[in-house]
Amino acid sequence: MLFTGAFALGVFLMSQQRNYAIDLQSFLFGDILSVGPNDVRLIAILGAIVAILTIVLFRGLLYTSFDPIVAQAGGIRAGTYEYVLLVMLALTIIVALQSVGIVLVAALLVTPAAAAYQLTSRFAPMMILAAILGTLSSVGGLYLSYYLRSSSGATIVLVATVLFFLSLGVKYVRQSAARSTRHVSLPEAAK
Repeated sequence: MLFTGAFALGVFLMSQQRNYAIDLQSFLFGDILSVGPNDVRLIAILGAIVAILTIVLFRGLLYTSFDPIVAQAGGIRAGTYEYVLLVMLALTIIVALQSVGIVLVAALLVTPAAAAYQLTSRFAPMMILAAILGTLSSVGGLYLSYYLRSSSGATIVLVATVLFFLSLGVKYVRQSAARSTRHVSLPEAAK
């Protein structure tokens, strides 16, 4: 709700400025094909900064994300870690903004992580898997958009969405197999 409210406020404020002309379509949905060599360098630098900060501050970020009160009791400065996490999120949004646009950034940030959450319950593997799924979504969506002649940003997010539903299917199959194994083994154990 906060995202859509802030988004609506931004569009409203932009529409009130008579002398400010902008290609709203490009701003909202992005254009990954307009990313140039300088943009790629900036993306690589900001991506490396976020990755290094995540690795160095992993323990504090993990504890602060799940329970900041317990983290503070354990000697971790939760407030500092929360601000660092917000800065890292802002850098990630900057990296993604030009390629997929403001509307699709939230989906691209959340969908690979939600898909990874369906496949593992441990935090470190979940982060790695989310990065892999995000990369697969980006590269696969870009190639698919070329062959389908579709919007690259939307196609990237749609590929991420398909991966999410596939991960839900994998989770369901795993749970069904585990339930059927338990049901079969209980009567056999009673014999």
